[in-house]
Amino acid sequence: MKVTVLTLPEKGHYHPLLGPALELARRGHDVALACAFDLRAELHAAGAPRVLVPPGAPPPPAGVRGEALARVLADPVALAGWIRELLVDAPGEQIAPLRALLRAERPDVVALDTMAYAGAIAAELEGIPWVGWATSLNPVVPGATDTPLIRTLRALDPARRALFSAHGVTAELRVSDVLSPRGTAVFATEALTEPFAGPARAGVRLVGPSLGGTRGGERVDPSFAGGRPIVYVSFGSQAWFQPARFARVIAAAAELELAVIAAVGDLRLAPAPRVRCVPVADQLHALAHAHVAVTHGGANSVMEALALGVPLLVAPICNDQEHNARFVVAAGCGAVVDLDASDHGALVAALARLVAPGPERVAAAAIGASYQARGTVGAGAAELVEHACS
Repeated sequence: MKVTVLTLPEKGHYHPLLGPALELARRGHDVALACAFDLRAELHAAGAPRVLVPPGAPPPPAGVRGEALARVLADPVALAGWIRELLVDAPGEQIAPLRALLRAERPDVVALDTMAYAGAIAAELEGIPWVGWATSLNPVVPGATDTPLIRTLRALDPARRALFSAHGVTAELRVSDVLSPRGTAVFATEALTEPFAGPARAGVRLVGPSLGGTRGGERVDPSFAGGRPIVYVSFGSQAWFQPARFARVIAAAAELELAVIAAVGDLRLAPAPRVRCVPVADQLHALAHAHVAVTHGGANSVMEALALGVPLLVAPICNDQEHNARFVVAAGCGAVVDLDASDHGALVAALARLVAPGPERVAAAAIGASYQARGTVGAGAAELVEHACS
């Protein structure tokens, strides 16, 4: 079977897709990854089996990350404009090149990131069955949930639906994701999702984690901690420009005599005892030695921490991160702290509770066991693709 996997151009999107893509390749299928941008270098480096590039594809966007992204996130109007660009304006321009790519490749089935609207429309127009591989928990977010992202999307709904209807495509949307009529895989299990959301809707399949993709990043020798518990801190591959947040976590960890591994992007933080800062960490390696993960609540970070049974301290910054924080709290596997507004004592208390033996560690371990039992390479997502053509 020939399979084309369509991704968005960020690590948090293509890393979880690599696990089931490689699993499909191991099963003997001809698998290629593609993006609306020329992502050859990034996808080859990440271990993609084969990479396709649409005609005339531009390089991946480089401007909206780090300090530039921090400015966007601090301005609600700019953030809403960025979301519109990602979900309405850019997809409209990407449909024709992706149709040309699919017409040339002629896959039997397309698996796509459920935020890749242009890919869903292109596949429908080319008559190719497609399934969804969600890089968020959006497909299982309860319908009554109210957050800034959902309010922004509600305002964008007429434009989003017009994008699909202009091409004769009917779309079922859940938050920022388009759900496939042939099934949508979510990289989690009921142990995380049901306490907040209840049973998943029909057509949404909880397939466990996807840890099978190759990752880069620096491995930190945990011996630097001298036996002290390790706090792993990361605010993602885009929103890493958080100097005040890193400083607060490091100060709280120092008060508790904890060690810290921090993935800080291009930031240059002052050296501190028992702190190791790297631009990009090998996240799975860091989590394997961590007692707690401090995160913005990106879906990939939450998935990887829980797959290894690590409790979470979530400090959402934007978009679906607030939803992910609600899943974590409802499942009892972590805590939420506003790292921009809460006092130092609240942060110290939360870290102390999560590092010590307690209910959050027990819950995180139980969720981790459920993830391991489901398998860690996204086999369920691979099977969804196989069934789409059966």
